[in-house]
Amino acid sequence: MNKLVLLLVAALASAAVADDAANKNKDTQPNAQQQQQQQFYQPPNPALVKKHLEKLFDEELDADKDKYVTAGELRAYLKLFHEKLVFDNIDKQWLYFDKEMNEVEPGKKVLKWDSYRKVTFPDKDLDEPGEDGTTARQMLERTERRWNMADANGDGALDKREFKNFLHPEEDEKARHVVVIEAVELMDNDKNGDVSLAEYMTHLRKVSGPEKGKESAWEQAQQSHFSTYLDKDKDGTLSESEMKDWVLPSHDREEGEAWRLISSGDANQDTKLTKEEVTAVPEYFMGILPHEFWQQAGHAGSVKHDEF
Repeated sequence: MNKLVLLLVAALASAAVADDAANKNKDTQPNAQQQQQQQFYQPPNPALVKKHLEKLFDEELDADKDKYVTAGELRAYLKLFHEKLVFDNIDKQWLYFDKEMNEVEPGKKVLKWDSYRKVTFPDKDLDEPGEDGTTARQMLERTERRWNMADANGDGALDKREFKNFLHPEEDEKARHVVVIEAVELMDNDKNGDVSLAEYMTHLRKVSGPEKGKESAWEQAQQSHFSTYLDKDKDGTLSESEMKDWVLPSHDREEGEAWRLISSGDANQDTKLTKEEVTAVPEYFMGILPHEFWQQAGHAGSVKHDEF
């Protein structure tokens, strides 16, 4: 299974509370993620993708300039790629709420829960359902739970470090379990505490786009992955423990993704990639093009570069 999709589950669980909550406020400007989602299915120009993949290969991936990219080189790039996505998101959100902050000492600001709630959850919108039927009031409960888990000193306010754990709890050892809780809530449509195969497939179709949902081979591959690898006790559902193994894998995620990319493009099976192998299967590699490409191409977030 495409591990970018796997990681998107964690990313969605991590970002949905903070980002979607902000989007509920119609008096504020739509944030970048909302604008990206609106453009999600616009395909980028193939020639432009090829050109930028070649540039990425030469300038970023092939670190030793030997005309090949190894799993180690891919892992190093993916680690930086992931860190930049996380910190760019934190900086943008922190700046967005700057006017609502209190300066507790010179150079140190905090954001209080009441201030955050006022901006992201105006009372007039609390019972208005979103596209998925979830109301802002329901989202508020999840958001406050996440806020409290990130609030290390329990003072009701977050400094920038705590705010990072609020937006990206998967990056913090103490806060990361909330990602599992939210992932289960996101997928468990019948609210019985487990995720069935049907619920799993419904979620994957939603995050992968309609073009994938129509492919029988893709459907069979995802069902097989569920049954073979995710459902460890073979009871037909994913428990919270099995969900944790899926959305928060204990192995090095960048290394795992690097090897997945190698296997996707390695036509001659020599465990490394040439530029020609990378550009031959752009659907596997355009997801790791830098965010600047999507902005310049007018397709910010249009494919799966933000899934990782």
